[in-house]
Amino acid sequence: MKRFNYILFIIIATLSACSFLDLEPKDELTRDNFYKNDREVTLALSGVYAQLRTLYAEDFSVWLNVGTDEMLYRRATFGKELSRMSYNESDIDLARIWKNSYTAINIANDFIGSLSALDTIPNLKRTDHDLMLGEALTLRAMFYFNMVRMWEHIPLRLDHFTDLNGNLDGLNMPNVPANKIYNQIVADLEASLELMNERPKQYGRVSKQIAHGILARVFLNMAGARVQGGDFGKNYCLNKVVEHTNAVVNYGYHTLLPEYEEVFLNEIKGIRNDVEVMWEVDFTVSDSRNLGGRIGNFNGVQISFTSGNQPFATANSYIAPTMHNALYSNTDTRKAWNCANFSFNNDGDFYFPVFTKNELRWYPGKWRRLDLGRDSNGELDDTAESLEMGVINKDRTSINFPLLRYSDVLLMRAEALYLLQGENEQSNQDIELVRNRANAGTLEEGLMQVDGNYMKLIQEERRRELCYEGHRRFDLVRWGILLETMKDLSENIRANPSFREAHEIQLVAPGERVEEKHVVFPIPSDELQINVNIKQHNLW
Repeated sequence: MKRFNYILFIIIATLSACSFLDLEPKDELTRDNFYKNDREVTLALSGVYAQLRTLYAEDFSVWLNVGTDEMLYRRATFGKELSRMSYNESDIDLARIWKNSYTAINIANDFIGSLSALDTIPNLKRTDHDLMLGEALTLRAMFYFNMVRMWEHIPLRLDHFTDLNGNLDGLNMPNVPANKIYNQIVADLEASLELMNERPKQYGRVSKQIAHGILARVFLNMAGARVQGGDFGKNYCLNKVVEHTNAVVNYGYHTLLPEYEEVFLNEIKGIRNDVEVMWEVDFTVSDSRNLGGRIGNFNGVQISFTSGNQPFATANSYIAPTMHNALYSNTDTRKAWNCANFSFNNDGDFYFPVFTKNELRWYPGKWRRLDLGRDSNGELDDTAESLEMGVINKDRTSINFPLLRYSDVLLMRAEALYLLQGENEQSNQDIELVRNRANAGTLEEGLMQVDGNYMKLIQEERRRELCYEGHRRFDLVRWGILLETMKDLSENIRANPSFREAHEIQLVAPGERVEEKHVVFPIPSDELQINVNIKQHNLW
């Protein structure tokens, strides 16, 4: 972990028009004179939430999704080693993610430790005190969950750390087994359930129902190939997935929106609706400050550059052809939204779509800054429609990124019950709910697509429903099929008539370079040099 040679909170706003997270930024607030009243506690918690924006602006939302069988980095001459599986311990992106993640954990630890030590704070009700503590525990669990899935055996720090007093014991912490990290994640989330309300106090904050959903995801990952149940046992973990997804379903508030594309139009337009998207990272570009992300720019449909205040998207990724070839039924509405066979060009400030039949040049369509224009009869009219609301910035966007969706809750329950019981009525119902919303056909028709392989149906349903949302790589690892999936993808692309080695070699790179070691990431070399007690992962 990097030396933290400062004692401060960087408090930034992450939600517009929201009293909790749209607080005025503070440059430096020393810990010695902080937590004097309810407002300062709220500012401090806002600083913990702000770390989500740092982590999901592009790293966990874009770069860790590119290089799967969903998205492929499209740049041939330069680019992200993460996406090409050509990274090593010296990779600058891994170093950034490691540093930012431990910074987030350190800030969460400071809040948890400071608030836990104070029984009373002026103007802060005890219920709010406990609620905020539960929120910080949930956030710390989320930060550690991302890290343990990437690096597995990592240092476990639960206290705020600074090296101002030369505390080398606090700096040089050894790796601990992944099981111990998972145990702490579970402990934090279970503790948060006792402290938080069923619903968030304000939009964008976490709640008991969100903690249930994240716990289900944690236990499902623990039941997978890399962890094998950990210290709990595989069946225990699967039963916990069912328990926590049941809690969300039985609560009765969350459900699927009527139309699949409505989920993402809400994200693009900044419409705050947590019926299906239970938790999201909010990004805001305003006239006064830029708290935007790269969603829709780095991972959207390409939009050519113009001068002036017009949308622009570098579109750093294509989608894998297996994302649309035979993945969807003819009636499945998700295909048209997920798979964009067009980009946008311009004549001055006038944009128009450009379609392509080359299926290696399709874009992820979920977070599109522009959409296809239509006339009064609903027919395409060769124009572009702007989707973003508010201030438009070429480099960053106000498009939000989902962390937990209700459809994921249903699919997690379906998978856990199937692994426990085999095919069963509840799993059938959960999958049918997701498929019916997309007009994807009956369960039987879905099974026919995968030759009757029920587990394969669940895997493909997750890809159809949750693509580009940060799940696929971790799903492939926990299913134990990352290597074979990526190798098969490369063969598929090479067999494509449109494939030209000189122009698309980067698309086959991850599948042709993938090895067993790529199920985890190497600990960054900077950390290995600073921390004398840490060791590299044995696969690296």
